[in-house]
Amino acid sequence: GERHANRHISMTEEGEAVPSLSDWFRGKGLPVGVVTLGNAVDATPTAFYGHSVERDNADELTRCLLDTPVDLLCGSGIRQFTERGDGIDLIGELSKNYRFVRSIDEINAAEGRVVCIDERMDEAAEESNLGLLAEATRAAIDKLQERGDKGFFLMVEGAKIDYAGHSRCLPGSVIEMLSFDLAVAEALKFADENGQTLVVVTADHETGGLVLLDGDEQSGRIMGVYTTDDHTPAMLPVFAYGPGADRFCGTYLNTEIARRIRELTR
Repeated sequence: GERHANRHISMTEEGEAVPSLSDWFRGKGLPVGVVTLGNAVDATPTAFYGHSVERDNADELTRCLLDTPVDLLCGSGIRQFTERGDGIDLIGELSKNYRFVRSIDEINAAEGRVVCIDERMDEAAEESNLGLLAEATRAAIDKLQERGDKGFFLMVEGAKIDYAGHSRCLPGSVIEMLSFDLAVAEALKFADENGQTLVVVTADHETGGLVLLDGDEQSGRIMGVYTTDDHTPAMLPVFAYGPGADRFCGTYLNTEIARRIRELTR
């Protein structure tokens, strides 16, 4: 809920850690999960478990896991845990508080807190792995339910939607969105079953300046043009479903999202 300098991860310019939503929910005694269909040490997931003045400080950010800020971390990037510049045996250190697994299929077979580094999460979406993020989302929901009976906080990222925008690849943008859509479906299914769960879907930014110019519903053809290979300041939609969803209507700064989630869970 606080603005900070570009490249900083939940930290002020003076180096003071700013509490994230994960910190907020952990302080309330609720389990926290972070899932990304990309590198577990990239900016979005680390913003929910780490603090640093530089997003590329992978060694510093992953050391934050030693303070057990999350109950589940799932993504790719095994090299960030094994080929470290600080000489720390991070997997060995993490084993004191976590079970370390290499497949999302093992998340719920492992007891207690889990770090899952599954290299399949790094692969571009295609027909054969389209449901991978949805599977990880379902596994994460089950794990966090097991960890506490009073609710939980889960962040799920479709990381490679951004990658497709940077590469100006329309088929990539489409299929990565389809992969993310299946994950959202899992969250909505749970929300319908549970009746007390708020689902918020948005993005940190738009990438590529994608403009849809033409299309045909019958043939399934669509024409799109990217105006850049970088992030843009385009306004983003915020979709909300479940108790408190009406708090996410209107136009507001993105920092309001975290504040409104906190207000609903005080």
